[in-house]
Amino acid sequence: MPTPSTDQRLPIGFDDTTLQQLAGNLSEQQLLWLSGYFYGRYAATNGGSQLAPAPAAATSEAAPAAGSRITVLYGSQTGNSKKVALQTVEAAKQRGLSATARDMNDYQPREIKGEQVLLVVVSTQGEGEPPVAAEELHQFLVSARAPKLPELRYAVLALGDRSYLQFCQTGKEFDERLAALGAQRIVPRVDCDVEYQAEAAQWIASVLSALGGATAPAAASVNNEAPASTAVEYSRQNPLAASVLEKIQLNGRGSEKETYHLELSLADSGLQYEPGDALSVVPTNSAALVEEVLRATQLEADAPVQLKGETLPLATALTERLELATLSRDVLERYALHQPQPALHELTTATDRLQTYLYGRDAADLLVDYPVELSAQQLVDTLRPLPARAYSISSSLLAHPDEVHLTVGAVRYEAHGRQKQGACSCYLADRIGIGDDVRVFVERNEYFKLPQNPSTDIIMVGAGTGVAPFRAFVEERAELEADGRNWLVFGNPHFTTDFLYQTEWQQHLKRGTLSKLNVAFSRDQKEKIYVHNRLLEYARDVYDWLENGAHFYVCGDKQRLAATVHKALVSVVQMEGGATLEEAEAYVRNLKKQRRYLEDVY
Repeated sequence: MPTPSTDQRLPIGFDDTTLQQLAGNLSEQQLLWLSGYFYGRYAATNGGSQLAPAPAAATSEAAPAAGSRITVLYGSQTGNSKKVALQTVEAAKQRGLSATARDMNDYQPREIKGEQVLLVVVSTQGEGEPPVAAEELHQFLVSARAPKLPELRYAVLALGDRSYLQFCQTGKEFDERLAALGAQRIVPRVDCDVEYQAEAAQWIASVLSALGGATAPAAASVNNEAPASTAVEYSRQNPLAASVLEKIQLNGRGSEKETYHLELSLADSGLQYEPGDALSVVPTNSAALVEEVLRATQLEADAPVQLKGETLPLATALTERLELATLSRDVLERYALHQPQPALHELTTATDRLQTYLYGRDAADLLVDYPVELSAQQLVDTLRPLPARAYSISSSLLAHPDEVHLTVGAVRYEAHGRQKQGACSCYLADRIGIGDDVRVFVERNEYFKLPQNPSTDIIMVGAGTGVAPFRAFVEERAELEADGRNWLVFGNPHFTTDFLYQTEWQQHLKRGTLSKLNVAFSRDQKEKIYVHNRLLEYARDVYDWLENGAHFYVCGDKQRLAATVHKALVSVVQMEGGATLEEAEAYVRNLKKQRRYLEDVY
């Protein structure tokens, strides 16, 4: 359930603390059910129209008959869009509406001509790129081949991350293009940040209410206040406090890198995960950064502030609840409302300059660069919530029952005259030790999973901490006694100090649970060698494995690692398959469409 903002008044007889307690232990499905139910009850009154952000006339014009066929089309990279799509279908069925979820990856673009009601749930990757599953439909809709769609009614839910300048860009483009083709919006598009659940539930409820379905499930279901849940569901709102069992620095003495292996206890928690999933960690900001922010604003640490209906000292809010280590466009835009200098206003509208300014700066930099007198509450309202940070899980639950392992590289750098550090990586490196609790929850990554067939070969390409999920992959396949071959291509600067999990890989090679290992230690020779160079060196083997049905995985930096590996793979297909550049690109693109070329990049 959405939490009222600090300037909203709850009706007499209600208080926010009571509502938080009532909703605190509910699952996403239960919250969704209640959201839809109460929205429908309210929409049945005259006040219901106030909830819809669209003009009443537009909503009425766009609302189709309740008997129309609804297609919920999702384009997902990690599985969040699919999750929302399935929730939408379930909520529609509870209202007596006919709905089907379809993956954009398996959707023929010309099918859109026959749709009656289309609900689009789509994420954005990085700076404005559609997920792989959505690329074909996206390209079709923006092309001259796209048909006019005057009979189509639609709504768009966009998932994204406000830390990127092109926030929810793919969803915006779907929305604008469908409108340009003559389709009619049912409700306005909703753009969701990383914490998308509450806004997604509101969007589902408003769309289904506009479509005219029943306001509640059938009588047999209404008697149950919410669907039963047999297991605790951990989330950002309800993280697990996992105790640290082990913490080891993996790099040798003299390394320029600082990588930690952490083992966390899941005993008696019921928390489950699969190789390929990520573990999100809820960090706190460093005392030094909080002090810099307080010094820049000249505010008192114990000044009381309101945050989601709770009164906190300012220092507590800055430490535990608000993002300080990175800046995003929305923070600058809100800050500019208090800052009269034209230079800051101009910066928020100049994308190239804005991107340059945001890079490497934190909240303290902004407060010093563009000083303005703020109250403690204004500062809190300007900053964004502190998001959890997700790390690829580096263990198999089969190999390590009741444990989850992480491989974390501490981020430290100097920028704009100050020493900076990664909010979560240095929280784990500097302020968490054995025996301490870390607040965590699992982020499912549906599209970075092992092949269902244990006989399928896999090629794993990672550099630095990008090796993490592949440790989990090999452990899992070893426990399952899978007979598919496992090939790891790993890179880092130096053999002697940066060969992460070296002993484990050598043991897997000896046992046969790792079939092939190629390493690229870039700084151990005059000419730098990277993982993409190894792929080209072993091009014949790479191509033969792919032709034999192998799945190809990449984990690591998106701009440097993923881009160069993609280019190298295209070259491999050209060289070994005798293909033209266009044919090789089509081959690699088809691997992605078949979900045999999978990326976990950041």
